[in-house]
Amino acid sequence: MTKRSAPRDLKPETLKILRIHDRLLAEYGDHPWRPRDPVATLISAILSQNTNDVNRDRAFERLRARFPTWEAVRDAPLPDLIEAIRPAGLAPTKGPRIQEALRRITDAQGRVSLDFLAEMEVEEARRRLLALPGVGPKTAAIVLCFALGKPAFPVDTHVHRVARRLGLIPERTSREKAHQLLEALVPPEIYYPFHLNLIAHGRAVCHARAPRCDSCILRDECAHASSLRRFPAASLTLILIRHAETVANVEGRWVGWGDTGLTERGRAQVEATARRLAQEVQDGVAIYTSPLPRARKTAEGIGQALGLAPIPVEDLREINFGDLDGVTLEEMKTRYPDLYARWRDRADTEYTWPGGEKRAEFFHRVAAACDRILSRHDRGTVIVVAHGGTVRACLTHLMPDRLGEWWSYPLSNCGITRVHIEDGKAQLLALNDVAHLPDRTEERL
Repeated sequence: MTKRSAPRDLKPETLKILRIHDRLLAEYGDHPWRPRDPVATLISAILSQNTNDVNRDRAFERLRARFPTWEAVRDAPLPDLIEAIRPAGLAPTKGPRIQEALRRITDAQGRVSLDFLAEMEVEEARRRLLALPGVGPKTAAIVLCFALGKPAFPVDTHVHRVARRLGLIPERTSREKAHQLLEALVPPEIYYPFHLNLIAHGRAVCHARAPRCDSCILRDECAHASSLRRFPAASLTLILIRHAETVANVEGRWVGWGDTGLTERGRAQVEATARRLAQEVQDGVAIYTSPLPRARKTAEGIGQALGLAPIPVEDLREINFGDLDGVTLEEMKTRYPDLYARWRDRADTEYTWPGGEKRAEFFHRVAAACDRILSRHDRGTVIVVAHGGTVRACLTHLMPDRLGEWWSYPLSNCGITRVHIEDGKAQLLALNDVAHLPDRTEERL
C-alpha cells in the first residue's frame, strides 16, 4: 500500500495530507499504478473536458470502434470524427484539437507516439504536452501521472473542491494554481492514489451542492466543516428575492455577469415589494445583495423602505454564462445543440458554460455565501436580493432533500420566498409569493 510514515521535518500541511491519505485509503482502498498508452490517455483526457466520465467513456469507445488506429483518427474526415465523439459534448471543438495534436506528434516523432516522454524530466515532458492544442495543466498532468508514472498531480473539479474545503489550498485558488500548490505539498509517491481517492470522496460525500459533512470521515481535518456554522441556533427568518424585471428578461436573453437595465414594470415591482415588506417586516436586521446592478437597484429600493443599507456580497452573483451571455434560449438550441442538451440535464453538475462557470462551482460559492450570511445573525429577518439561479442555489443548499430538483419551481421577478430557520432546521414558509405585484407574469429568463 501507499501508506507511509510521517517524518518530523515535513510541513504541517503535508502531515495533514498524510493523515487524510491514510483515512482515504482505509475508506476507498489503494490504487497501484500501472502504465497506460500515453496517446490514448491524452485523447481520453481531451474528451473528458467539460463533461462527465460516462459521456467521455462513451465517446472514447465510439472513437476506437470507428477508427482502429490513431493514424486513422488523425487522417479521418473531420465530420466523421465529430460524429464519433459527439457524446462527449463540444465535438466540433474537440475533434479538430485531437487531429491537430496527433499531426503535431507525427511531425515531431515521425509516428503517433508519446513514448519518448518517458525518458524526459517531468517539467520538459510537461512543456511538450502543454504545447499541444487542447492540452492544459490538468490534461498534461493526467498523461504524466496516469500513463507515464511521473510526479505530476492532476486537479479536476472534485480534487479542486475537496482540497479547498479541507483547507489544503486557499478557498479562492484557481484550478491552474492548485496544480502548483498541491504538487508542492503532496508527497510525490502518493500522487496517484491520493488523486483518485479525493475524487472518490468528492463523488461519495463532499458533493458540490450538499456535502454530507455530518458523516464525513475527514470532518475533524476539514477547514470548511470546522468553520461552518450552517444554521443559527436561535430563530431567524430569511427572505430571498429575485431582482426586478430587466430588459433582458423581456427579451428572453441569458444574462449572468453582464448588465441589463430594469424595465418600467421592473421599477414598479421594486416599489410594490418595498411597500409590502415595509408593512410586514418589523424586525429586519440586514439586507444583502448581489453587486450586479439589477439586483443592487432592487435591493436599494427595498432597503430604503426598511431603513437598511444593502450589503453587497460578490458570491451572490448569478452564474457566469461566459460566451453565451446575452443569447436567447432559441439561439442556444440552434447554435449550440450539444451544450443545450447538456444544459437540460439538471443533474449534470459538471456542466460548464463556455468561457464561464461550472455548475458545481456556482453552487459551491453560493452555498458558502449563504453560510457566511447566516453565521452573522441569530434572530430577526434577513433579506437577500439576488438572481434566479442564486436563489435556487440557496434553497437547494438549505433544504437539499425537499428542493433537490432545483430547476423545477418558478421564481418570478420580485417574487418573495420565506424560509424560517430554528434549532438548526430550515422550513419553507412561502415560495415565490407574488401577491403584491401589480402586473404578475410568468417567470422569464
